[in-house]
Amino acid sequence: MSEVSLRMKPRTLLTLAVVALLMASGTAIGAVTGSPDFDATFVDNTVTPGEETTLDVVLVNSGTIDSGSSTQGVQNSEVTTARGTMVKVNSGDAPITVTTNKQAVGSVPEGKTEPIPFEVSVDDSASPGDYTVPVIVEYKYTSYASESDGARAETTTSERIELEIEIDDDAAFDVVNVDSGARVDSTGTVAVTVENTGDEPARESSVTLKSTNSELTVGGDASSSRFIDTWEAGEQRTLRYRVGASGDTRAEPYQFDLQVDFDDTDGVRKSTTASSLGITPNPEQTFTVESTDSDVAVGDSGTYNVTLRNDGPVTVSGATVSLATQNTAITFGQSESTSQFVGSWEPGETRTVSVDASASDDAKTQSYALSASVSYDDPEGDAGVADDISLGIRPEPEQSFELGDVESTLQAGDDGTLEASLTNTGDRTVRNVVLNWESSHDNVSPKETQYAVGDLEPGESATVSFDADVSDNANAGPRQFDFVATYRNSEDDRRESDTLEIRQSVDGSADEFIVETTNASVNVGGSSTLEVTITNDAGQRLTDIEAKLFAESPISVSDDQAYVDSLDQGESTTIEFGISASGAAMTKSYPVSVDFQYEEPDGDTPVSDTYRLPVSVTNSGGGSSPLTAIIGVALVAALAIGGYFRFR
Repeated sequence: MSEVSLRMKPRTLLTLAVVALLMASGTAIGAVTGSPDFDATFVDNTVTPGEETTLDVVLVNSGTIDSGSSTQGVQNSEVTTARGTMVKVNSGDAPITVTTNKQAVGSVPEGKTEPIPFEVSVDDSASPGDYTVPVIVEYKYTSYASESDGARAETTTSERIELEIEIDDDAAFDVVNVDSGARVDSTGTVAVTVENTGDEPARESSVTLKSTNSELTVGGDASSSRFIDTWEAGEQRTLRYRVGASGDTRAEPYQFDLQVDFDDTDGVRKSTTASSLGITPNPEQTFTVESTDSDVAVGDSGTYNVTLRNDGPVTVSGATVSLATQNTAITFGQSESTSQFVGSWEPGETRTVSVDASASDDAKTQSYALSASVSYDDPEGDAGVADDISLGIRPEPEQSFELGDVESTLQAGDDGTLEASLTNTGDRTVRNVVLNWESSHDNVSPKETQYAVGDLEPGESATVSFDADVSDNANAGPRQFDFVATYRNSEDDRRESDTLEIRQSVDGSADEFIVETTNASVNVGGSSTLEVTITNDAGQRLTDIEAKLFAESPISVSDDQAYVDSLDQGESTTIEFGISASGAAMTKSYPVSVDFQYEEPDGDTPVSDTYRLPVSVTNSGGGSSPLTAIIGVALVAALAIGGYFRFR
């Protein structure tokens, strides 16, 4: 349909009057008079009942020179250019409402402007037909310009240009609802419900959703279309488009255009823009670390717990949480990463993931960076991933133990005890602790090499004791004893401590008895009773004490054994042995030996060292010793011989 432009220019008389006045004053030499000359058109003047659309106005300034030379280009342009131009569209007699206010377009030289958009809504009950719509153009211009003296005349005016619009009763389209499932940094379905608000059906319709922003796509491109075979008047159709939003997109409205191309009832192909619509992507699907907890210690493994919250906006399914280490000091088993399936996960809901983690012997008690990611399926079945979730782990100090309060009764030639206090100096409870004797000494042998301690909480101590045999050959002096504590960690894995060293002395051998003689003499060739007083100096009660006496010629033992039922520490008793001295014994002291076998309170029956005692041989009965007898016999013989000789 052709556009109609009706112009009324009352400024013409004013311009002629100004020219006449200037010519009368003699200043019109080299002067130009004129004015802008506007016409207007609609880019598309066809609308439909109930439609919300845009009427694009294009102004055309033809410019008019009323007087002056056509070669005076500067002055000609000056008088034909509109400045401060304002454009307004009124509804006139058309059943429409113009919702766009007056628009400023600035200076308009000769030529045409870019389309100036005005939003309008057409009444639902509008009757088809042609209607007049006034376009008001207000502007300033220079009506007179003199080249010789620079004189200027400024004028403000307005023009009313009446254009026609056609209200068509063909198919028309209006967006009645938008349901968006689009999300930042993801792809979602946007359902657009469109109604044919016209009076006629549309056939072979192509409904195209176009993105006006490069950060959003439709079907992976700038636009995507859906096909409808027959679209009856008054019928609503819901069309679904896959809208993708980049990670730079914000959760705010973005403009999309919806264009419908269709065949009318006469088979004529038409195109119309249903309306612009706004689509607001939902916020990006995110997860937040709510808390972490760990019992992993340096040089050991343990459990690392991570609690994550689904910050929404959607419920995800098939979710898997993955953890990755950023430093070789921390591993998950033997790997740098680990994953755990958590399944369905609603917004606001938390999930705790527990994994096995290890800290190397070289790890320090400091925070180590880890990263987490959550892979999932959204409600539409699309795969998504939230990555670069930062978190950390701080290993506890290495598990340690300490041996203190050491006491011992280790003594050469005796059984003894090595006793100490084992303390858990670590920061966590250890279970099933066993202290192992690791030392190897030729002369000190533990009867048992393990002491079961049980569980030890941090700072808790337990007394450990080892019985040991110390050989007679052991030298008195200090010894170093090495122990290793084994235990089970939180993962029920068996672990062992560093070597625990203690230093303790072994005492030299000691006599169990104090042995003294009270009657230790015998005559030459005679017999006697040897009385021996013994005192228990073993530091404990001794029982079943058996004494045995040993002697060598010229001393012989006729009764070599004695028995004592028991002796308490410090208690004494006297025992007797029968001894004899041969006739060849000399009057002097001879040694005899005695030892003891006894039973200790623990049931052991050791044999004591040998004690040497002196026995004195005397001649208290008037007899003579063998040497004296020989001398006497010789003397008698000598005297007899001498008498004989005297007698002779």
